[in-house]
Amino acid sequence: MAERYNTPAEGTLDWHVPLNENFEKLDNHVELRDAESNISQYEPKTGSKFLATDTGTVYIGDGTNWNRVGSLSSSDDSVSEADDGSLIAPPGEVQSVIDQASKSHTWAQGPSRTVKLVSGENYFPSDTIKLRRNVRLECNGARIIPEGDFNVIEMYRGTQLIDPFIDTRSVSWNSTQVVVGAPDADKIELANRATVENAYLWGTPGEGIGLQFLGGTRPCSMQIASGTIYGFDIAIDLYANGDDYSGQGDWSNGNQFYGSLEAFRVGVNQRSEGAEVSGNVFKLMVQPDNDVSEWLWYMEDDPRSDSERDDNMYRKSGNTMMVYPWDNNNYMDNNPFAESDDRKPPLWYIGEGINYGNSLVDQSGKLGNQYIVNNSDYPDRNGIFTYHGGKVTGTRQFSHPPAYQRNSDSRMWHEDSKN
Repeated sequence: MAERYNTPAEGTLDWHVPLNENFEKLDNHVELRDAESNISQYEPKTGSKFLATDTGTVYIGDGTNWNRVGSLSSSDDSVSEADDGSLIAPPGEVQSVIDQASKSHTWAQGPSRTVKLVSGENYFPSDTIKLRRNVRLECNGARIIPEGDFNVIEMYRGTQLIDPFIDTRSVSWNSTQVVVGAPDADKIELANRATVENAYLWGTPGEGIGLQFLGGTRPCSMQIASGTIYGFDIAIDLYANGDDYSGQGDWSNGNQFYGSLEAFRVGVNQRSEGAEVSGNVFKLMVQPDNDVSEWLWYMEDDPRSDSERDDNMYRKSGNTMMVYPWDNNNYMDNNPFAESDDRKPPLWYIGEGINYGNSLVDQSGKLGNQYIVNNSDYPDRNGIFTYHGGKVTGTRQFSHPPAYQRNSDSRMWHEDSKN
């Protein structure tokens, strides 16, 4: 403070001069506060600051105009703050606390504010929880049960979702539990993360979506999620919800999931409205359910005719799954390509279109390309691999027999594959 203001020396005769200079400085240094509609009543002296008390908007004067520089959240005495500075969100107040935590930030690379749910509580949101920019939501074992059919949590850039426990079994529900990349979010990328750690997503087998990486108005790129997903129509959905396949298009690329899947209809689904769904990686422990499970991995068809597929739209390429697939016979009753005399059903569908360079690494060592219904326009550039090529050599040689006869052209795909 002494460096900013003049201090008259002892015995100074014109002591009022430096003090008057101090008062002039105070005009600039002391923050002006009023409703935003009254800002024109104040002179925008160079360096002076104006805080709009009704909107939280901050302005700095340049001698002529007031220039908006950001916003601050207004204090709210009703929100409890933990010793570490994080905000506590009791049931019924999650969205309002998240909104308060996010207001003081402008850029996704800025520091995050942590919001914590109360351990041991049940939360019953009546609308989607929007995890705003620069907010880290720690769920701490609290259970979230939506009161209605809507996406439970939608994530924006610069966010972290830690230990979410979401349970939709008791409600009539067919939406998505966690959306990485809210429909109106800016680009979700490596520098603007939206990560999910140790999720426990619990749904009715055959209903709704557990986790979705959504490319829409902007890409969803290189995000990481982990956890356990039980139930659902689709456990993990990679969706390019748009037809812009340019460099900043609608694609869902380079995302990763590590964890376990059980009791799904489709384990990992890849679909598009035209943009690319490529370069995604999964490391999974998988347990299908014989009542609902159809596919471990499903890549939807390009809906256009062969003659129209002369560009890169609807492409699904370079995706990799490392998986230990338990009880593959559990796909038998629901898989549309399974027949009663098959030893085991197929578990991977590759749809028509520019779908190539996709790999499934079978950590059980028992699968081969016979388990792929391969309808890709480039079928030879997809495949199932094991670490030993299908044979183990030791004191005796073990060779796992194929599930199906080879096609007439000696390709090893499922016999009903188109190509």
